[in-house]
Amino acid sequence: MKRLLIQKKGDQRQFALLDEKRLLAFFQEQSGGIESEQIYLGVVDRIVKGMEAAFIRLDKDTVGFLPFSECKQKPRSGDKMLVQVKRPPTGEKAAYVTADISLAGRTVLFTPLLQRITLSKRIEDESERERLLEIGRRICPEKCGLVMRQESAGATEDDISREMQSLWDKWQQIQEKSFHAKAPCLLETREDILGRILREERGGVDEILCDDENAIPPASCPVRICENSFALYNVQSHLEKSLRRKIWLDCGGFLVIDRTEAMTVIDVNSGKFTGGKSGTENTFLKLNLEAAREIARLLRLRNIGGIILIDFVDMQNEESREKVSAALGESLQDDPVKTVLHGFTSLGLMEMTRKKIETQVSPLPICPRCHGTGLIEEGLT
Repeated sequence: MKRLLIQKKGDQRQFALLDEKRLLAFFQEQSGGIESEQIYLGVVDRIVKGMEAAFIRLDKDTVGFLPFSECKQKPRSGDKMLVQVKRPPTGEKAAYVTADISLAGRTVLFTPLLQRITLSKRIEDESERERLLEIGRRICPEKCGLVMRQESAGATEDDISREMQSLWDKWQQIQEKSFHAKAPCLLETREDILGRILREERGGVDEILCDDENAIPPASCPVRICENSFALYNVQSHLEKSLRRKIWLDCGGFLVIDRTEAMTVIDVNSGKFTGGKSGTENTFLKLNLEAAREIARLLRLRNIGGIILIDFVDMQNEESREKVSAALGESLQDDPVKTVLHGFTSLGLMEMTRKKIETQVSPLPICPRCHGTGLIEEGLT
């Protein structure tokens, strides 16, 4: 059973998503600033031919980096243009923007300027893929495009069509605002964080626990008031343990997670796990299967993206490797962020990638034991 806990902290809300008692994700609202998915009417600030890119003025303090590959026509200095934030500014890096606008729904991603109908690779059933392609061709507005998302599988044509119409209406409103707005300016904010969670969570949420009776969210699942839901489900404790460098598994083994500039490396260790009398290969298989499921959870919770290398405990049997790979892939199915398993390398390391995203949250709460470094070792206080 999936529960979404909502707790108000000052003027902002915190969200904890749990599957039974396992913490899957933690979110905290941001206050203002440039966020991904926002749509701006920008002004071309300058062209940098050597970089094949332009810098787009989003507001008086912020510019966005627009590669020519992200727009159909090369912009000229002073031009007004609609752009969408793909990645907000970080440090000295400018925001990364695109002219290929997309509007996300639960079952479809509408691309009004890109004339192409595609399907999520996670939809594998061929008959369902054909059905969805036919629906897409019927409902997509002329000279526009859409992506049938994973959640479209099994959805009725009426449901998909209604959502497509809603996204089309939103696009018409954005265009109307752009005709009358004074550039540069923000035209469309990011979707409310609660709506985003409910839309993206595979299989939906079964129950919402909210601590504010005056702010009960509209939702299709049961909602009840619970003033101390975070304490009831030990959210802070689970969060602190999940942010450590060393993560203990239920079986007695443990993971060590190290993040570098280039990649994230995860080492699986047997620790206290002996496996009884099941034999070395079966012992390592049991350990690696539990590790695979926990790694999938932690990648999402810690929002780890980019290249990821996993050093599972060595297995000699190819069948065992296939079982571990299948378990990891199955556990990653619930992650709304795109992940790709590239398989075991010649050195026996599992290689995978997870799309880097800017979450609609402020940074995770600072752990009082590691001060945000994540480098907590067992036994330290």
